[in-house]
Amino acid sequence: MKVKYNELKLHIQETLLGEGLDEYSAQATAECMVMADLYGIVTHGSVVLPSHIKRIQTSGYNLSPSFKVVNETASFAVIDANNSIGFASASYSMQYAIEHSKKSGIFSVFSRNANAYGAASCYAMMACKENLIGITFCNSPTAMAPIGGKDKLFGTNPLSVVIPTGDDHPIIIDMATSKVAKSRFLQMKREGKPLGEGWALDKNGAPTTDPDEGIQGLVCPMEGFKGYGLALVIDVLAGLLSGAAWQDNVKRFYNESGDPMNVGHFFMVIDPEKVMGKCYWDIIKNYVSNIRNSARVCEDKPIAIPGDDKHFAFANNSANGIEIADATAEALGLK
Repeated sequence: MKVKYNELKLHIQETLLGEGLDEYSAQATAECMVMADLYGIVTHGSVVLPSHIKRIQTSGYNLSPSFKVVNETASFAVIDANNSIGFASASYSMQYAIEHSKKSGIFSVFSRNANAYGAASCYAMMACKENLIGITFCNSPTAMAPIGGKDKLFGTNPLSVVIPTGDDHPIIIDMATSKVAKSRFLQMKREGKPLGEGWALDKNGAPTTDPDEGIQGLVCPMEGFKGYGLALVIDVLAGLLSGAAWQDNVKRFYNESGDPMNVGHFFMVIDPEKVMGKCYWDIIKNYVSNIRNSARVCEDKPIAIPGDDKHFAFANNSANGIEIADATAEALGLK
């Protein structure tokens, strides 16, 4: 079935309010989930709502959190997320960075005692909507081993950078540091499909395409040492430096005890006009144009810019409604 953006957002928001989440948290969560669906990041969209409801019902979240600035200078702040649902503390932290970047030109927020925040680009887009460059990344429960090892020490640690270009098509980077996000494993299992070659290792470190073995085993970092290195850096900057958990100290989302995950989030906002003046807009348009008009391998295939697929999905889903699988619609109470 297809559902309009506003209808789906309102339904999710009301569902979360009914589960006891405060109004700000419910609104921020609904906004981020539906934005993920709109931009085609369906593995992080409304499909994850039932999992978060289960965590609410097992007392895994503080339903009325109070975000606290525990350290601050003119260039950064450290914010305690108070074990809120991740979408809420991430939205608050990014908005905090946005407001302070308007004064200083660049501002960073480190957040501790946080939880999984879904699609990273949802927060980077918040900055872009105000003509600012948004950057965010976080660590996550361990899924990858260091190169040459088989102990899980690093999460798939996603990152996003969104760069405004002066039109409706900003540059959007949204990716995990693994070959694919681990949520894809669950998706492939639901669909009865094998994993792609090179996506995963079993618990003994042998390559596998079996979703169950991949879920129990190891996710492969993208491009070997490069993905491993990025995951390590994100774990240090978002986890260790914020005062959150790091390596295998990060709690799993599906833990039975309801313990806080203590994920570390990082947000940075840059005001390009403050850095280089209003000429930024002409220069960035020329920059994108140079790429678009560069020589093509195939004349009938246009040159791509990161984010083109997401803009296509956004236009289609905005016009025609968001496609919701029957099983997901039933789980969300839409059918």
